[in-house]
Amino acid sequence: MKKLHLLPTVALISVILLGAMFVWVVEDIPAFGDPNSPPNRYVPLPISIDAEGLAGSLDAGVVPAELKTKIAEIGYTRENHFPSLEEGNYKIDKTEEGWDVLIMKEEKYYPGPEKWYFIKEDSGGKLKVYRYSIPVRWQDKTEEETELPNMVTSGLADYRSYDTMYEEAVIFTAAISVIMLLRRREKL
Repeated sequence: MKKLHLLPTVALISVILLGAMFVWVVEDIPAFGDPNSPPNRYVPLPISIDAEGLAGSLDAGVVPAELKTKIAEIGYTRENHFPSLEEGNYKIDKTEEGWDVLIMKEEKYYPGPEKWYFIKEDSGGKLKVYRYSIPVRWQDKTEEETELPNMVTSGLADYRSYDTMYEEAVIFTAAISVIMLLRRREKL
């Protein structure tokens, strides 16, 4: 009998701990609708080097060797299935905020340049490197590649169509199973 009195206390402590964990996690989520948040724009890479002399190379359309080395050191290599920064394989576009590095894709169906890195000079004279996220690619290319104006529809019905089909098959199977179990119980 004494164990039953302990159960509500354990449940209350669990609820309080889970609530505290949710508050801790939610604090790190970017503001809703922030177009420059990591999930919506680009993810910072742990790369920071002095911009002195390197900004001129980027303006000339060349990724400096120091930057290529730093990118390779964090594992963004061909061996890890990332596109390489070989000469002739990329193009640099100067923007108001920094430089977009577009890399030529080696895909069968959608070849061509794709935004891959974003390089920005911060106020301390350092170059910061960012990796563009998937939503940026979808915003830029979805209508061209899928002929669908809606990003969500193209994501579910084109880019991830097999995944969506199998998810629907699992949900359909679960629904049929529940219906069959409920019908069987009524006959008893």
